[in-house]
Amino acid sequence: MLLWCGAASSPAPAQQIELPWVTVPAGSFRMGCVPGDEACLGSERPRHEVTLSAFDLMATEVTVAQLTEFAAAVGAGPPPQPDFPQAPDHPAVHLTWHAAAAFCDWAGGRLPTEAEWEYAARAGHDGRLFWWGDELTRDYANFGDVECCRGATGGTDTWINTAPVGSFPPNDFGLHDMTGNVWEWVDGWITIAYPEGPRADPQPADDGYLRVMRGGSWLNFPGVLRLSVRLPFSADGHTSNVGARCARDVRDLLVTE
Repeated sequence: MLLWCGAASSPAPAQQIELPWVTVPAGSFRMGCVPGDEACLGSERPRHEVTLSAFDLMATEVTVAQLTEFAAAVGAGPPPQPDFPQAPDHPAVHLTWHAAAAFCDWAGGRLPTEAEWEYAARAGHDGRLFWWGDELTRDYANFGDVECCRGATGGTDTWINTAPVGSFPPNDFGLHDMTGNVWEWVDGWITIAYPEGPRADPQPADDGYLRVMRGGSWLNFPGVLRLSVRLPFSADGHTSNVGARCARDVRDLLVTE
């Protein structure tokens, strides 16, 4: 199966794997740059209201252990390795968009839409640069040096490269590492700007030029970790700071008497 460097040659059958799902409640939020954000880019505008149905999202990023299990199950060979050591509980890196989507499909999920990702990352605080406030701190996230592009440490962040998933406090939806550690692929295409007006459960276009990653990483300088940042990237691209997190539709509970 051609997977790690491009599109999967055939879809893998859905597989039961235990993932740390969290149900993100339905709600509305203002998507895009927050008022007073002087670093706002055109692709993050206009700020607009989005209403979303409830969905499930992994509490943590896809790990090395989870990706290794996937690779063995589908016969894809060992995943690419970064040039630094990683334990099984570290986030998997060097994921193309295709590999991330294939893993999520195999695990019974999908990649989150951009709106789902940002809503989940903000966790009810859509007027802030970060879910905890407007000041970036290493007590809440693993990110890089102020000078691009290299890792850094300080405070709770003792990892120069990736940190074990869940090493930092969760946001108010119970989600870890929505800021920093690794960039996360979403199901969407970069656009020059957002559409005008309110939207409900927006879905990505069928095609586009470049895919999108969200959240920033251990390698990036602080300015790109704002929750509204949209990073365009080739679907076939992969680096040592790119990973993923899966979503899925909320599953109805079967009640038996």
